[in-house]
Amino acid sequence: MWATLRQQIWRWRGVLITAPSVAGGLLLLRCLGALQFMELMALDQLFRLRPLEPADSRIILVTIDESDIKQLGQWPMSDAVLAQLILSIKQQQPRAIGLDIFRDLPVEPGHSELINVFTSTPNLIGIEKVIETAQGEVVQAPPALEQHNRVSASDLLLDTDSTVRRSLLYLSNQDGKSIATLGTQLALVYLKKEGIQIETINLTKGQLRLGRAAFTSLRPNDGGYVGVDAGGYQILSNFPKLQDHFRTVSITEVLQGRIPQDLMRDRIVLIGLTAESLEDKFFTSYTTNSIAAPAGVEVHALLSSQLLSAALDGRPLLDAWSEPLEWLWIIFWSTVGAVVGWISRSPRQTACRVTFLGVVLLVGAYGLFLVGWWIIIIPPLLALAGSAVTSNGYLLWENLRGYARNLEQKVEERTAKLEQEIVERKQAEDTLNQQKQLLQAIVDHIPAMITLYNAAGKVEFVNRQCEQILGWTTTDLHHIDLIAACCFDSEQQQQILDHMLSATGAWLDLKIRTKDDRLVNTAWANVQIAERLFVGIGQDISDRKRAEEASILDERNRMAREIHDTLAQAFTGILLHVGAASEQITKKPASAQAHLETVEELARTGLAEARRSVAALRPKLLEEGNLFSALKHLTTQMRATTNTNLTCDIIGTAYPLPPDVENHLLRIGQEALTNAVKYAHATEIQVELVCEESQCLLRVKDNGQGFEVSQIPLGKGFGLLGMSERVEQIDGELIIHSQLGQGTEIVVIANRK
Repeated sequence: MWATLRQQIWRWRGVLITAPSVAGGLLLLRCLGALQFMELMALDQLFRLRPLEPADSRIILVTIDESDIKQLGQWPMSDAVLAQLILSIKQQQPRAIGLDIFRDLPVEPGHSELINVFTSTPNLIGIEKVIETAQGEVVQAPPALEQHNRVSASDLLLDTDSTVRRSLLYLSNQDGKSIATLGTQLALVYLKKEGIQIETINLTKGQLRLGRAAFTSLRPNDGGYVGVDAGGYQILSNFPKLQDHFRTVSITEVLQGRIPQDLMRDRIVLIGLTAESLEDKFFTSYTTNSIAAPAGVEVHALLSSQLLSAALDGRPLLDAWSEPLEWLWIIFWSTVGAVVGWISRSPRQTACRVTFLGVVLLVGAYGLFLVGWWIIIIPPLLALAGSAVTSNGYLLWENLRGYARNLEQKVEERTAKLEQEIVERKQAEDTLNQQKQLLQAIVDHIPAMITLYNAAGKVEFVNRQCEQILGWTTTDLHHIDLIAACCFDSEQQQQILDHMLSATGAWLDLKIRTKDDRLVNTAWANVQIAERLFVGIGQDISDRKRAEEASILDERNRMAREIHDTLAQAFTGILLHVGAASEQITKKPASAQAHLETVEELARTGLAEARRSVAALRPKLLEEGNLFSALKHLTTQMRATTNTNLTCDIIGTAYPLPPDVENHLLRIGQEALTNAVKYAHATEIQVELVCEESQCLLRVKDNGQGFEVSQIPLGKGFGLLGMSERVEQIDGELIIHSQLGQGTEIVVIANRK
């Protein structure tokens, strides 16, 4: 049996050590008062979470605020005004009148009238300050009311944070006479008419009965209090959480007779100050800021409402457990926490269980609070969490000791493996370095320029071929922007950046400025190798460009010879036959007719040769720039030779098209501009090049005389026919919008290839 007991003790050693240790420490802290403030804050939160209640209709407040003081014209008010106020209230036959205004000295005029009112109003209760202030001062009651034993205490109990959480029912004045507080006295006067008076249950324990309520005086260590001054007869304040304030009327409304006739009949009427300048504000458990703090008269009304509701309606009072029971409560939760920590496998599991139990504790405390029991919250919560953390930490520490022993053994085994891995890693690093050197040699000897750049267009690496052709090294690129240094204008820089980041693999011809300020013709293709990493591959095409230029020159010379040999000869023959026909047209008409037929044949032959030559030529404007710059150049030339207002705009970002597509679009635009000026007599012409993702649109719009599209056959004349033929050659679409007097719009749609 003893062995079994020892085994169980060893099994639960963490709980047996942790639970009493944590509980003892918390009980010591509680006895020292270190947890009192937190417990009172927790009590305030319970009050603020309780459901709203309607204001007690048995209580009416007559208040004096700043506007009333201005209306009176002085403060304190004269005895005559106060006498008139009490008489006006008295006419409504209230059950009790409480005057929460000190009146120990006369304020003329009207003092004699006020004494008469005091004497003739048996249900009027005045106040005096019984508890001495810090300066040792008290305030006496009005002598006329004191003679008739109709005086109560205005004192309120404040905790160390100046909050009212306890209520005085009775206290002793300087003469040793027991005196009720204002809220208590008014409630007793009201209940007396209901046949209810205070009864003594157990004088030794301070237990009293009032109607349906049984009171027990506050003990120094009740609830969260530790060593509190429990002098007089105190109870825990259980003020209602009002949905609306008490029914309130101002002194001005009463004096001017602007209140309902039976408003105060058979009710408690409290007269008091609410003006901010008089500083009669107090914090309660419901108060969160000084603006919402109730005035003293409202606190007295809350106490009266609490007593009336308890005596007549059975509303629960607030009570606390005995001190030994609270100790057991702390020890219980310390034990629960220690068990939870000891049986939990991980800190996370401990935290989840402690959180759940903490919620159970809080919900239980809130439920008991609603039925009238204030049980302590902070020490049990700390006991639960502290014991759980301590026992779980102790368990983890012991587990770690076992793990440490196993780890030592495994470390020795692992050390041997690591030594072998180090040797293998060294061999792998040597192999990797050799591969890197081989790769670097391959990249450097590739007959192409290689660049590595990021998503911002910043070049991070160039190979040796790139350094030899352009002169820029990888070190240079850490200090300069290669795109800005190599390009001529911002438009070209943006075009290059867009091409680099699109990484389509398409080639783009670029003329780049080298480090030594030379121009090199290159072609670049870009691919993406990672999320934000790109590779550019470039070629030096200077030789190809020179060959193309030589080819173009040869082609132009060939075309010049061809024009000389075909068109010039045709025109010369035409002139000769026209001259011969002119001489013989009257003398030998038949011979003249033969000459004219020859002229026609020469003209047709020349026209055919001209068309063939025109189709074979690529415009020089496209050789020197892109399509948009060529269109811009055409409009600039035409603007200089005519009064027509010409504009040329681009929508989107220009990109290169196949040479034949650019050639045909340029010629169509040239033809449309010529027709608009020469035949349509337009004063405004708009040229737009729209660069979309999948297609390119050329739009030429004028405000000329226009024509009926349906009445002009496309086969008539070279202009429209040439446009139609060119559009067919590029597999595009030609759209013509025109009406007489409303101008013409020509749109050519070419697919991007």
